[in-house]
Amino acid sequence: MRRLRILGFADIFRVDEPKEILALAHDPRIDREFSLRTCPFNWLLLKRSLAVLSYDGHRFPTMIRHDSEARQLHQRELAQSLHQRVDAIRLGPEELEPLARWVRAEGPESQVGMLTQELLGRLFVPGFVATAESWAAAQILVAAPRSKQILKVLWWFVTGKVGRSKRLLAQMVDGDLSAVNAIGIAVHNTVKGLRRMRSLYSDPRSRSLTPDAAASQCLFAPLSLYRQATAPGDLDGCPFPQNALFVLEIGKASQREGGRPLVFMDGTWSRCPAADWVPAMMEGLWLRATGAAAKSLATE
Repeated sequence: MRRLRILGFADIFRVDEPKEILALAHDPRIDREFSLRTCPFNWLLLKRSLAVLSYDGHRFPTMIRHDSEARQLHQRELAQSLHQRVDAIRLGPEELEPLARWVRAEGPESQVGMLTQELLGRLFVPGFVATAESWAAAQILVAAPRSKQILKVLWWFVTGKVGRSKRLLAQMVDGDLSAVNAIGIAVHNTVKGLRRMRSLYSDPRSRSLTPDAAASQCLFAPLSLYRQATAPGDLDGCPFPQNALFVLEIGKASQREGGRPLVFMDGTWSRCPAADWVPAMMEGLWLRATGAAAKSLATE
């Protein structure tokens, strides 16, 4: 755990060790309350994230604190709904064929964003159709909370580009903020995995991989998550004050030994509702791309 502390200006802990991240994830003092009564730099980071990851006065589910009963209920219901689709998607159904063709390099590399956004959007709205505009909105939404190009992001806010992007995506999914998060934020982790799958498929020696072996190489966590201390405490002898900001670098940590559970924050209160569906989808897609799904159907 590394601390950036500039007295009266910043107090940030960056964490990229799996054990430390899991310890913080289970610490009741480390939450998503996100109080803005903090030092200026922490305030700036949180204010920007909350401004992007909120819509119509409501935070995205990924920005809501642990003890919110509404968040807990919605997270359980969404996880159950997605879990019910696991067996079907793992078999490589027809709906995966457009992405399977892309994995086989039968379409331009740039096509993957819209194809993935459409697949995720249809988990919430059956007739969802991704467009170039909706994919551009997703790119703005994922960049705005973390981009180091401060002037560019400021311009997006001033011109209303961030707001228009959220409004477009929200309208496409009937205002469901879990869906907006899926098609605007989480979609980029899935796209990263699909690019990895296309690379795997390009090597004929890799095409004999089992679906679960291939899928396991195509799962990626977000780069980082924000958490804030609701009370003072310490981790492994390192003290932290109330309102200190923690940047959990799960993207890096998930690639380290013992870090696989961090891809979906397994075993924690903030576990991703799609933690079962995404690996199953990747398995089904590999089946479809390699032709194994068709062979399986032919022998039944």
